Amino acid sequence: MDVGRVRNKQEIEKANIMRPIDHFLSLAGAEVAATATAHARSAGARVAALLAEAPTPADTLPPQRLEVCRYLAAARAEMRPDLAAAFEALEPSLAWRTRTMSNASPGFAEGHASARVLDQTGLEQRGGLVSGFSLVAPGITYPEHNHPPEEIYLVLSAGEWWQAGRGWHAYGPGEIVHNPPNIRHAMRGTAVPLLAIWFLLPR
Repeated sequence: MDVGRVRNKQEIEKANIMRPIDHFLSLAGAEVAATATAHARSAGARVAALLAEAPTPADTLPPQRLEVCRYLAAARAEMRPDLAAAFEALEPSLAWRTRTMSNASPGFAEGHASARVLDQTGLEQRGGLVSGFSLVAPGITYPEHNHPPEEIYLVLSAGEWWQAGRGWHAYGPGEIVHNPPNIRHAMRGTAVPLLAIWFLLPR
């Protein structure tokens, strides 16, 4: 008996009966916990633990796609196949929105979008963790900003990330970006659109 083939078949069958959000977040949580290192290790473990908590309802917004979402296919092509398939199943339920920032450069309003997954207005809530997807079109910068909660990004498609005191660095699919509380940070799309899921940890 080919044990590997049986196990893969069982995993596929399990994925087919899971809710899309459970499937995607189980993969993302495992990736964050396994990949986070150094200062991000404890934050990665907390993210995975909070993702495993039982969900509670949220005031979910109706699904919405924006013009910038045309870049999702190119971003998805950069992703690991199982994550890409899980994201494709989850994405139709997302409410993509833009935000206004006073320090944004021209093109930002039309060149980015975010969609909440875990939050009061996300798809559901889990343990106080706030999470969502960020999409940034090629050549567009998501401007410098900061916030009190510690943050972890799971990079889904390649992009460049800036952090105060460190400058710009390129990260590829499957890598982790860790932002300590209140640090100034930014990100930008390069030749491909940047897609990532972020997790803000409860204090």
